[in-house]
Amino acid sequence: MSRQVQVDYQQIAIQCNSVCEVARARLQELDDMIARIEASSSRIATEQVQQLAEAIRQERSLLDRQINNVSKKADADAQMGLVQMDDMEARYAHRNDTIKAAEQLQQTVDALASQRLMEFESLLEMLLKESIEDYQRKLREQSSGVVTVDSRTQTMLEGISDEVLRQFTYLAYLRDNALVGDKLLKAGELLMEQTVNQTYETRYEQERAKIRAELEASRVAPETVAKVTESAQGTAHEKLAAMRRSATVEIVGEKVRQKSLKIIMDAIRQRGFVVDKKNIKIKRDTNEVILVALKASGEKAEFRIFLDGKFIYDFHGYAGQACQKDIEPFMHDLEEVYGIHITKQTEIWSNPDKIATMKYQATNTNKNKK
Repeated sequence: MSRQVQVDYQQIAIQCNSVCEVARARLQELDDMIARIEASSSRIATEQVQQLAEAIRQERSLLDRQINNVSKKADADAQMGLVQMDDMEARYAHRNDTIKAAEQLQQTVDALASQRLMEFESLLEMLLKESIEDYQRKLREQSSGVVTVDSRTQTMLEGISDEVLRQFTYLAYLRDNALVGDKLLKAGELLMEQTVNQTYETRYEQERAKIRAELEASRVAPETVAKVTESAQGTAHEKLAAMRRSATVEIVGEKVRQKSLKIIMDAIRQRGFVVDKKNIKIKRDTNEVILVALKASGEKAEFRIFLDGKFIYDFHGYAGQACQKDIEPFMHDLEEVYGIHITKQTEIWSNPDKIATMKYQATNTNKNKK
């Protein structure tokens, strides 16, 4: 048996575009690493370093395409607004496609920040530190001036799809060219594991400080920043990975909060109210924003804005039903201009006979769940 349901694609778009913004910060980190390599190209112009740079570019290209894909889906969803549909319809079955794509992007971003970037960094540092030329000179001396890799080993190296592991395996070969087959591969994996783990240990505090800075830049509450970046149990890798996952959730959530607040404040200002920053308070324990807006003529409106789609307005200083001249245009702006769709509106209390306080509760009962 089918039933009528509604899906708020506007809220889905806000959530997913916030994930895209976080992902673009990781693109910048890849760009910075490529720039480091290019700036040092005259000093480290080895084939291995150039291959690493190309691998980083490919990683960046894949992430960029994934971001653009989610962003386009989110923008298309935003145009749909609030949609009434039958839960047996095909589009209802695909209502969460953009959310799933954003979740996959978020997982990719977290893995990149907590794992892949560290692998790139570890290999780059080793290539800068290790004297590849010295290894190759020794091999040339052993093989009458020609550096050779036997065909079996060459085939094995070419068959390693991951550029970082392939290069660590090649470094293991340069250290001991008697290694072949599985023994060589295991030596490469061990060298990579040891090097990356050492990088995690060495850079732990630096990476922790970077996560803290990202949270603070996103205006996440200080107590939340402290909780996310507290030192948990496990290896440096495990602790940083946990911090990164929690940080991404908090940063995305804060971006959604700020965008929702901006929409409301823009609509308030359009109705002639002035909002002073000191009159905005965030209550994180109840996940709401409380603000007081004033008009020059003395009217006051208090707003409680919940991120689950509920808004409560408390209007003071109006004679009789005069506040309707502000309420109705405000609600219209939310729906028509800013894409916040009001699915339920309840008058809590009013007194039409004298200077009145008007309280309204407008609730979007669906949001992106259904």
